[in-house]
Amino acid sequence: MNIEDIIVGCKEGNRKCQDALVQKFAPGLLALCLRYTSDRELARDALQECFINAFRFIGKYEGKGSFEGWLKRIAVTSSISLNKKFKQIYFEEVKEDSTWEHAVVPDIYSTMGKEEIMVVLKQLPDSLYIVFNMYVVEGYQHHEIAEVLGITESTSRSALCKARNRLALLIKKQDEVLVAQAS
Repeated sequence: MNIEDIIVGCKEGNRKCQDALVQKFAPGLLALCLRYTSDRELARDALQECFINAFRFIGKYEGKGSFEGWLKRIAVTSSISLNKKFKQIYFEEVKEDSTWEHAVVPDIYSTMGKEEIMVVLKQLPDSLYIVFNMYVVEGYQHHEIAEVLGITESTSRSALCKARNRLALLIKKQDEVLVAQAS
């Protein structure tokens, strides 16, 4: 069964198509939910909420853009909503006229693997991590991030800049440790 048939079946309330949709997308969406929640159980709850909302609103999916992208947006929103319920995430409010410094990313960044980058990312405060992940990894725009998180676009831009700067420092420190160990 192809994805178009699954979507049509889900719109009709077909249980087999709903199961097929869950089987096809659950592993990837769970990994996505894990990036935004603090533990595996919360990620599973977010995944369940994602599918509940997907089935509830699948009739509104018009085929514009990728279906997987549509599901990912629901998963991100579900994850952030659940995370906010159980964990306070603080954003420093920023005015529009603020200036942002751009980070200089150390050369070691290009040699790091995905797992190494994720370890460094997890060292960021939640507010910076979420904005960085939404913007850089998921491709959200600042106005979308602001809407999902209930912050201003300026605050989103500022958090992204701070995240990049903090990452550059963390990566530089990691590079210095590796150089010292090699000596």
